Amino acid sequence: MRDIRSDLEERATLIDEQIKAAYANFERTVEQLKNECDARLADLKSGLAMISKFMEFEQRYFGHVSPPVQSSPLVALAELFMRRLNEVGPMSREELADLAVKGGFFPDTETAAQGVHPMLVTLVRSELVRELPNGTFAPPTMSQAIKLWRVV
Repeated sequence: MRDIRSDLEERATLIDEQIKAAYANFERTVEQLKNECDARLADLKSGLAMISKFMEFEQRYFGHVSPPVQSSPLVALAELFMRRLNEVGPMSREELADLAVKGGFFPDTETAAQGVHPMLVTLVRSELVRELPNGTFAPPTMSQAIKLWRVV
């Protein structure tokens, strides 16, 4: 019977190198995503500053305040979802639909289920809420909340 310890050590070293390479690749990808996010945020902030300057110009030029913008029911519903998720934690799609019905946004749960789905998809894509692996929805992670707070 032959001693295979050296073969096993060689394999372990090879696998360890593969793990290190995979981790380095992961770190590069994360850094690239962070850079893309920072660039996008900088672009959005620049656009916001430009709009703010235009609003100041309009205010000076016309000398009156424009009428307040009425919040749409969809914005109010999104704010309700985000506030409730922050207060109570993860909720299912059905619980959010029931909340929308109780809030008077929909007449019944069937209509609410159809209307809530696109709202949740939009909120998840905007990273205002996150969908957990079990299908429930939760407030954004702490890092996402900090990013959102910095943008606002």
